[in-house]
Amino acid sequence: MYTHYNVEITEDKEYRFTTSSGILYNAYFTEFTLIDPDENEIKVVSFGFTCKETISTKRYYDSKVKHTIVYIINHFFETQPDDAVLYMFMTNDGKARNRHVTFNNWYHELNNNLEKHSSSSELGKKGFYASILFKTNNPQKKRLISSFYFTIDYWGLNDY
Repeated sequence: MYTHYNVEITEDKEYRFTTSSGILYNAYFTEFTLIDPDENEIKVVSFGFTCKETISTKRYYDSKVKHTIVYIINHFFETQPDDAVLYMFMTNDGKARNRHVTFNNWYHELNNNLEKHSSSSELGKKGFYASILFKTNNPQKKRLISSFYFTIDYWGLNDY
């Protein structure tokens, strides 16, 4: 088992941790709505996080950040096994592809009972990346998969 930072779970169900270099991370899950092919809504959560430097220092790779994010996502699925987690990256700052590759690598360190589906590489070339995670035994598995891809089409992101 890898070492991760100590995580505080707030009243709002946000996860907070501070790195050894003083960077404060706030990870959160927010409600998100997918649309199935019959145009019915399906509720999932979107994962995101912010980081704020408390002191100005040069950034360096910190493997404990990865292990802490992996811990947070695994903890989420331990407490909410029938939910699905969506994460998206857009190229507002030119780093979407790097974030996508990083999260894809981290996925392999998550609980091996999780399944991941991702937006097409064609969308990636246009600067949009999205993936959805859920437990392999999720009773809504087929609906989650079809809703994930249908929502991307519904938003017109294939024309993005």
